Amino acid sequence: MNDIAYDISYLLDSEPARVEAPALRVARTPPPAAPPGMVEVQAVLAQELLQAAEVHEEWIRQYLRMQGSTQISR
Repeated sequence: MNDIAYDISYLLDSEPARVEAPALRVARTPPPAAPPGMVEVQAVLAQELLQAAEVHEEWIRQYLRMQGSTQISR
């Protein structure tokens, strides 16, 4: 092959292509309603997660006491 086959200077000198695109619109829809009873289930789950977090913190404090470290205080 010769150098003319790799010459792309004509692409640099040409006009870039322009494409008309329609303006995008965002449809705002309200979130779907929760099924009956879902709010109560979520409240119970949240309470259980908070209790688990407290137990987890206590386990960490016990572990640190067993290791002789008292850096975490509450």
